[in-house]
Parts: sequence; C-alpha cells; structure tokens
Amino acid sequence: MEIVFKNQELEDIFRTGKETGKPRYGQVIVKAFVKTVIILKRAPNTMLLTKLRSLHFEALKHDLKGYHSVRVNDQYRLVFKVVKKGLKVRIMVETIEIYSLEDYH
Repeated sequence: MEIVFKNQELEDIFRTGKETGKPRYGQVIVKAFVKTVIILKRAPNTMLLTKLRSLHFEALKHDLKGYHSVRVNDQYRLVFKVVKKGLKVRIMVETIEIYSLEDYH
C-alpha cells in the first residue's frame, strides 16, 4: 500500500531510523515502528492485515472513530486512516495515512 505520513516527526524517524533531539520512544520502539511501516507498505491491502494476527489490526472507536491501528509492540500502536482509491485490476487500491504512534497503556 502507499504510505502517507501526516506526522513529520514519524516520517523523519522512518526515513532515518532514528529520532532527532530528545529521544521520545527509544531505539527498540523506533526499530519496531520502522518494521511495522515496512509491513504496511508491502501489504497489497488491508484484507491482508486482518490475516497477520501479530499486528492486531483493528478499527478504533469513540473519539478515534474512522481510524485504524496496528500494534508496534505490546505497548505502542500505530494509528492511521485507510483511504480507498478505487479498483485496479479487481484489487482495491488503498493508501494509509499515518497520524501517530501512541502508548496505549
């Protein structure tokens, strides 16, 4: 899928593999984040994400309705929107817009 970052800090972390300034997440989380984004990028659509149980792909509720998330590790999740762009050879083309990396405990 196509990945669009709506958060410049996360885009910089993905591109460089490290944080700038005062570390907010730590190197273990950064590596897991980069790995998760690569998995999302390689997936043809969100249907595959439902089959990758380790990601715990889910639609969010309440104040985050309209967003989805996958786990980065047991403490952090990646929050994003799925934008459907139409069919291409009978396959739904989707873009993921990444908004945040959240500590959900």
